[in-house]
Amino acid sequence: MKGAEFRGLIATILFSAFAVMAVFSLLDPFIADTTETLTVNTEKYYINLGWLQLYFATLLITFVLIIFFMEKNQVWALILGLVLGSIPLLEHYRLPSVVQVLNLFEQGAAKNIQTYIPYLAILLGALVVFGLLKITNRILR
Repeated sequence: MKGAEFRGLIATILFSAFAVMAVFSLLDPFIADTTETLTVNTEKYYINLGWLQLYFATLLITFVLIIFFMEKNQVWALILGLVLGSIPLLEHYRLPSVVQVLNLFEQGAAKNIQTYIPYLAILLGALVVFGLLKITNRILR
């Protein structure tokens, strides 16, 4: 790999990562944190729906930015940057303290599933953006 290609690859990864973080930070004050309850087989799972809505809106805006400003053929670099930029956003996923106290008295399985919800959102979001980029590349050929 030549030096120019490597620098271009790193620039693509950094653009994608910082675009996700910047858009999330800009939209964060406008969307309120709302906690929803999902009941499955008498087990209650608490989900921070506000964070999920904000994250998926961030992915949509980032996808549009990628379409306008980046080379769409480097799909893997864009997705890698998207995932790397999403990792620091996990700190913003919070459940209210009441939910955390309720989790102390309930079974451990519900608490474990609630912990993995933002990670699943990042994985799902990356797969959706990957698919959209592949479709966009086929359309714009």
